[in-house]
Amino acid sequence: MSGTAVRHRSLGEALSDRRAELRSPEVVMAPTQLGAARLTRYSFTRTLLRRAAREGWRSRLVVLDMDAEGRGHAVYRTDIDGREFDFVAFTTTLDESLHTDRVVASAWEVSGALVDGAVDDAYLAELRESVPLQESARLDPRVLVLTRGNRSVRFYDYLVGRLAGGLQPEADKVADAGYILRSTAFYGNGKFGMRSYLGYPEGHPLRVPYRAQFLCAWLFRELGYDQVEHCARARGGDSAARFDSEWRRYFGLGNATGLGLVPYAFKHPRVLNAWAGVRELALANVRALPGTPERLIDLRRWIGRAITHFSALGGGDHPPWLGPASIAARARLVGTRLDEVADGPAPFDALFRWAEAHDVETCELVASLLIELDEGLDDDEVDRLLRVDEEVEVDPLTTVDTLRHLLVERYGWLDDLDLDAPSGRRYWWVVSDNNDEPRRAERTVLDPGHHEVAIDMAHRLHALRRTLTDLPGDISIGTLLVDHPGHGNAVKRLVGSDQPYGEPRDNACASDYLPLELQRFQLAMYGMDNFSPKSTDWLRVTLFQGAPRIDDLGPATTDDWVWPPRPTEGSP
Repeated sequence: MSGTAVRHRSLGEALSDRRAELRSPEVVMAPTQLGAARLTRYSFTRTLLRRAAREGWRSRLVVLDMDAEGRGHAVYRTDIDGREFDFVAFTTTLDESLHTDRVVASAWEVSGALVDGAVDDAYLAELRESVPLQESARLDPRVLVLTRGNRSVRFYDYLVGRLAGGLQPEADKVADAGYILRSTAFYGNGKFGMRSYLGYPEGHPLRVPYRAQFLCAWLFRELGYDQVEHCARARGGDSAARFDSEWRRYFGLGNATGLGLVPYAFKHPRVLNAWAGVRELALANVRALPGTPERLIDLRRWIGRAITHFSALGGGDHPPWLGPASIAARARLVGTRLDEVADGPAPFDALFRWAEAHDVETCELVASLLIELDEGLDDDEVDRLLRVDEEVEVDPLTTVDTLRHLLVERYGWLDDLDLDAPSGRRYWWVVSDNNDEPRRAERTVLDPGHHEVAIDMAHRLHALRRTLTDLPGDISIGTLLVDHPGHGNAVKRLVGSDQPYGEPRDNACASDYLPLELQRFQLAMYGMDNFSPKSTDWLRVTLFQGAPRIDDLGPATTDDWVWPPRPTEGSP
């Protein structure tokens, strides 16, 4: 109606209205399902670059002051609707023996910060002193993101040598990983004195969750190209080459991540629900679409990209996860099955039902492929749905009967976890004294004291359930918590559990708990891929591989850059 504001549905309303069309929480939040997740068009890397292209963001290199070995600094400036943001990177070299993917490192070859505003000489000097200190730094609210990383031990010097000799890289030497620099952290949200998320004013272009971090990561990736080409020119002079059209977008930014991710997902159920909820809404949208020739062509093109990309990576499986060669084989099966169902009345739904019955990796690959066709969610709506209010109000007059009902209705799955067995209580999650990061330790080895990280929600809810068993049903929460104050965390979680996809259905303290399963879901939402597990606790990934460079970004920029094909063999 003219003059009447349109009321947007909340995520909770959208999920409730379409409950019958969506996959159940029992399926979506199962550990193995989470551990098979892949990026989608609504992952943060993708939504960032679509918005940047649509809104005319402009990024450029304004300073590159480095010696022949790439030691010095660089500044990249991004203009967004009249505002300037500077990514400042300080670069050095380290002995190879000092390279580590772990957060406990004390020095890095790249230390950077994303700053709200243009950096003048005086502030640059301040950042030069503080940014390389990382966790020991004390910054101010002009800094939005703090990051660091290293050169690839395998690829950086090789790439410099090839370009210095006027040659392009040899595909079989570098294409299996696809990065030049590898980051290890993107700190934000108030750490070390930086601006907190709540400090972004209304209308700020980076106010959407994770947008500042991924703008920082995209510019970090750009630095890798510029550094290599600078070092190649210093070594090879006028005969040095630049990356050609096949290679100039192939490399992404490497990343290594481990146990530090796990507590976030357990401690932020409303965020987790929003991430999974958007994916499930998009998947339901596509499953309901008819199979027009245009959509079928588009889906076949995406399947072809997956086959080409993962076939070129090669590599074996890392049980229980599939490696690139196996993913490529699954993608070929998907293509064959699509041909078999393409003429049916609901080919996308039929394809997904087949994938569900096949295995979780195939299922989640098909989910990602189908979501590329989604026409039901636009980026503005997704941004809105991903902004969540995490406050939970607990009415002290709520009764024990109500809590019992919620436990039965929403947490019946606790009975499947064998929480009382010794194997169900093997680990504590604690904050390490050495690096102030979350870690897990065996209960028999370490008493966590006041260092425990409260992510053992399955155990806390199980303990609350036992306490409620013998209490009169009309007792209030207020009275309960006076007598049993240790249940405060569990009560708040239970009262706020109206989030269908908010709870990983797992026990983080169990002996057989696999942290990588939950980590992979988070990384997929970020937009990372090429998962390379190094243990049950940490893995390497790549982001922005194939993405537009800063000079490519414009109204004509497309969103079909993920899963890039491997370039041909290097040539003069």
